[in-house]
Amino acid sequence: MSKMNQVYGLGQGLINSLPPPQFFESTPTSTATNYEIGQIAFTGSSGAYTFYIYAGAGVWELLDTATGALDTLTGDSGTAVPSSGNIKIAGTANQVTTSASGSTVTLSLVGPYTPATYTAHGVLIGEGTSSIVATAVGATGTLLSGNTGADPTFTASPSVTGSVTAGTTLTATLGDITATNGNFVSSTSGKGIFLTSTTGAGVAASPVVVNGRSGRAVFTSVSIAAAADLTLTITNSSITASTTQVLISMSGATTGSALSIKSKTASSGSLAIVVTNGTGATTTTADIQIDFLVLNA
Repeated sequence: MSKMNQVYGLGQGLINSLPPPQFFESTPTSTATNYEIGQIAFTGSSGAYTFYIYAGAGVWELLDTATGALDTLTGDSGTAVPSSGNIKIAGTANQVTTSASGSTVTLSLVGPYTPATYTAHGVLIGEGTSSIVATAVGATGTLLSGNTGADPTFTASPSVTGSVTAGTTLTATLGDITATNGNFVSSTSGKGIFLTSTTGAGVAASPVVVNGRSGRAVFTSVSIAAAADLTLTITNSSITASTTQVLISMSGATTGSALSIKSKTASSGSLAIVVTNGTGATTTTADIQIDFLVLNA
């Protein structure tokens, strides 16, 4: 036991007592060690003193001016003030837990959080109130696939094969895509996108029927005199209004002619294309091919 001050008691001999409080000009630090355990020090001025008690080994504990207990506990944000003499260290529900033993309070992430056990390059997965976990490493080109009521797993990229109705949209992110309705988009890995089109044929005087988003209309034995125009009509249910945008290109009927597309006009169910022959060109009587792609409907 540290040496205590001694005083005379009433009707008694010398008795032990704590050393009297001492005034410090500034807050005591760990270098102030030449004091008895239990020494009380105070700083400040009358009505605003702050008290400290020496616990040994350079440790000075702050005392509340009214109760002699811990006065405040300052965190990264905010300050805790004792209630009934106690300050509670609490965690966030389902996020942080606390445990205490002796003079130590331990904070832990729920689960517990054990990053040292997680697979390198794995994907972290939430587990409700339990610790998060990591998946195995996904192989090159695989996708993370959902499993109802269970953790997702990596699976091979799917191949998509099927048929669609003309005028509908087929969307795929990865894999080979094929379509069998004759007027949609097909794709093979590494070979880009190809259009599988329908072809229709007929004489220039009558509309050529070619339904679908893409296709070719062949007008046979077309005759256009020099400097003359000829309207070719394609009937197509995918063209729904005058606002429908259609890309077209023309081929064939090139011998002895200077043909060009003068205009195209969409209407509900059809596309009218005006082809003109150049001034001074000779009459052409060859077939004309119109390839088209309906962009919107």
